[in-house]
Amino acid sequence: MAESKPIRIIIADDHKLFRSGIISLLEDVEEILIVSEVETGKDLIDKYSEVNPDVILVDISMPGINGIETIKAIKKNHEDVKALMLSMYDSDEYVFYALKSGAKGLLSKNTMKGELIHAIKNVYSGKRYFGVTLNEEKIIELENKYRSLVSTDLESFNQLNMKDRNILEYISKGMTSQEIADQFKVSKKTVAYYRSRIMLRLQIKTLPELISYAVRYSMINKLFEE
Repeated sequence: MAESKPIRIIIADDHKLFRSGIISLLEDVEEILIVSEVETGKDLIDKYSEVNPDVILVDISMPGINGIETIKAIKKNHEDVKALMLSMYDSDEYVFYALKSGAKGLLSKNTMKGELIHAIKNVYSGKRYFGVTLNEEKIIELENKYRSLVSTDLESFNQLNMKDRNILEYISKGMTSQEIADQFKVSKKTVAYYRSRIMLRLQIKTLPELISYAVRYSMINKLFEE
């Protein structure tokens, strides 16, 4: 009987320590072969065509070109790409974002070795894997639910002008009011005014809610960009 070939994977994450951890977890797994590691979305796009891996492990929130944009870019030339996203968060919203980008799965970065291997094998075989609690029926239910929520979000985006949208994009990246002020070359007080205006327009009450909305705004924008 012919020996089966290992699953060839690329790891894309901007934290070297995390990439090293994944490599140490998988290097002794005979069915898996790590053919490359990169730290940016751009590097992954370039390396994908060169290496043509079976599966890519990609961080959803890399700086610059994030995981969502990266998968969309790769899919333009490689429709059959099999991507497993990694994230500090694995809530239903993130599952939807991963699905919409074209990924076949999403795992928390805190996942155990056994589940990581199981997820890689599932994605390689063409199945979708978003954790043990999400079977295919529940994944479809989640897709339908969040498609409706995104539609509502898109309507609220129309209330925002370009300045508001730029502010939200910076907030989604975790920038402080002072850092945003430096970008716009305005005072920190002016940024606070813009932020309050956005919260009033969207009827958002607290800063954590605004941050959550900003992250959602940024991700949805990436998903619906042509």
